[in-house]
Amino acid sequence: MTYDGSRKSFLFTRILPALKGQSAYFSLAAVKRALAEAEIALADDTLRKYMSEAMKTGIVSDAGRGWYSRHTEPVILDPKPVAKIIREVKKAFPLLDFCCWSTVQFNPFAQHLIAQPTILLYAESDALEAVAESLKKSGWYAWANPGKVNAQRYIQPGEKTVILRSAIGKQPESSNHAAPIEKALVDLAYESHKLQMLDSSEVQRIIDGVLGSGLVQLSVLLNYVESKREKFTSKEITH
Repeated sequence: MTYDGSRKSFLFTRILPALKGQSAYFSLAAVKRALAEAEIALADDTLRKYMSEAMKTGIVSDAGRGWYSRHTEPVILDPKPVAKIIREVKKAFPLLDFCCWSTVQFNPFAQHLIAQPTILLYAESDALEAVAESLKKSGWYAWANPGKVNAQRYIQPGEKTVILRSAIGKQPESSNHAAPIEKALVDLAYESHKLQMLDSSEVQRIIDGVLGSGLVQLSVLLNYVESKREKFTSKEITH
């Protein structure tokens, strides 16, 4: 490959299709490794320019800073399972910044339907007790920051169990108080362990199902994982 046109053509017609065939998501570092294995040298600025062109022309999709995907349509969680609680909390606390998701929203990606639906609601720590009490008065089974000990007593039959957690500053932005897939998926992994909602194999199947079904902003998801690690110590996660 002696000129940039040939290098770009090889990238578009050989390297990127091969990476897309290997994985639904891949990084810029993976592209660089594939080019090196093919003995093709591209300056970083040139490669970024070509990758931008590949995204514009639909060869790959943008999955966040430094990440790409073969998927074209984003994964959207059905907002219906959280619509009622959003209305109630907005009515009772119109100025509250909160977001929520429900385990029911992950049923399309699970091998088995989740038996006991649970809603996770995130807000400022100082507001959790007041929101929980307000929800209890409206007939919800609401709990502020329950731990792992006796976790099963918090999950009640029906669809009105609400677990309230403190929001962290670096969490992905919500849309009309409904948590985006990048936040909900990470939280599901944490809460399934802490509240014993799902075993690790089922959580992994859900993660695989989500990543295999559509476009997720992987850089946002991974940044949130790091933020959670900074927020919680191992003791807080396991107790």
